[in-house]
Amino acid sequence: MSPGLLRFLTAFAVLATLTTLWSLASPLISVPDEQAHTIKAGAVVRGQLRGESGTAQGERSQVVVPVYIASVDGLSSCYAFKPAIAADCSPQLPADETPIKALTSAGNYNPMYYAVTGLPSLVLSGAKAIYGMRVVSGLLSAAFLALAFSALGGLQRRRLPLFIGSFAVTPMVLFLAGAVNPNALEIASSLAVFTGLCLSWERISTKGAWAGPLAMAAVSAAVLANTRAASLVWLALAVAGSLLLFGLGPLLAVRRQRFLWAMVAVVGFGCALSLLWLKAADSLQNLMGQGIDATPLEVAAIMLDKTFDFAAGYVSYLGWLDTLGPSGVLVIWSALIGGSIVAALSAANRAGRLAVGFLLVGVIALPALLQIPLAKDVGIIWQGRYILALVVVLIASCGVALRHCAVGNSVALRRGIKILLGLMVFGHFYSFVYGLRRYVIGIQDPANWGDMITAPLWQPPFGWVVLALAYLAALTAGAMLLYRSTAPAQYPLAADTPALGSHAPSTVPQSPGTRSAAAEDAKPLPSA
Repeated sequence: MSPGLLRFLTAFAVLATLTTLWSLASPLISVPDEQAHTIKAGAVVRGQLRGESGTAQGERSQVVVPVYIASVDGLSSCYAFKPAIAADCSPQLPADETPIKALTSAGNYNPMYYAVTGLPSLVLSGAKAIYGMRVVSGLLSAAFLALAFSALGGLQRRRLPLFIGSFAVTPMVLFLAGAVNPNALEIASSLAVFTGLCLSWERISTKGAWAGPLAMAAVSAAVLANTRAASLVWLALAVAGSLLLFGLGPLLAVRRQRFLWAMVAVVGFGCALSLLWLKAADSLQNLMGQGIDATPLEVAAIMLDKTFDFAAGYVSYLGWLDTLGPSGVLVIWSALIGGSIVAALSAANRAGRLAVGFLLVGVIALPALLQIPLAKDVGIIWQGRYILALVVVLIASCGVALRHCAVGNSVALRRGIKILLGLMVFGHFYSFVYGLRRYVIGIQDPANWGDMITAPLWQPPFGWVVLALAYLAALTAGAMLLYRSTAPAQYPLAADTPALGSHAPSTVPQSPGTRSAAAEDAKPLPSA
């Protein structure tokens, strides 16, 4: 088995387990807009790509779906936006498969994601069908995230790109991946496009096998283009970010290769389909909200003022955005992401600084630019998760920008890596259990953790304790594999090896039996 395939399968096994556990831990239709996407998926797999669209802005589309799918509309209304209310008030979902009319605010959305996610509803019914749709959605996201990690692990200097890239998989990413919502696929495929291109550009420069990573990036790009209305923007920025990091040289070096143009055709075909759908279906018409009378400058000021409020949606915002994740989790990822950005902007690699700065400006400025034309019709509807696809690319770009920095191999460094991995495991687990608490007993003040054991009001499939322990086990396994792939081995470091922040590996001769951090960094990943 090739190292790349092994990396992919290992990452996919861990990520698929995590997304599946999230799909079971959240009550049905408890994730933002999940009922609209579920009805849309049920309609698309039955041949209704659009349904009957309304004529007014925000008017929902009408489709025909089985009763059990139509019944998801309003299923969570008794506890949505009420974090103190547990999920036990939600009615049971019927198994009736009689076709009836239903309404969805996602009726005009691109059908690609829904055509796959809705498949379980053709062979299952009732709650089992919705859980099946969630699991399939999570597997799609896990596959593209695994492709991204496989690409980062394939870089010649992989340790920092792979380690910092893991910061991009925030609790919010996994939470969204465990629901019926194309947002998670958009995030995962954006990361796969960027990392695949980075690996391809590097291999072209070093005369390596570049066709595979480029094909991965092209297929991911075609998928990304057809996830959500703004996905073409994230695609363009992911491509631009990779070119800023590696320059135009690698691209120009293969400009006469037929395979390059074949992949360009794949991406072009995917983008053309996306643009045709946007034009024909007018996907933005289904957006719901109350318009405001404000000038573009006023809208921009409002959006910029909310920049750090939106940032919570990058990390952990549970329920129908009614339950802010634990403050400790927000602190951990704020430190991880902020530290990575500062380190990348301070690195000796000028191209890396430029790429990270470019993407950072995009994360800050684009919410305002994208919201301005919509404010008059639907008001301020922006949520942090809407730009999470670009945020994960920014985080990964920090790791790639720092790839030339020697990480050393001291005991203190290995201990530091263990501490950071431990903090990430804690953050993911705490967010998962906090989400369970929100639904099992509701978020009460003072804290009522003991009631989860003694007086649970709602239970997910298999019980919340089983899911929590399984989640912790999967997180631990993932952290151990990541440590083996990123922590330097215990070899003595040459006296003149450059420290973190240096631009190139040391060329100082070493005595027999001594290995530099650069040599260790270039070793293949462990087979486990």
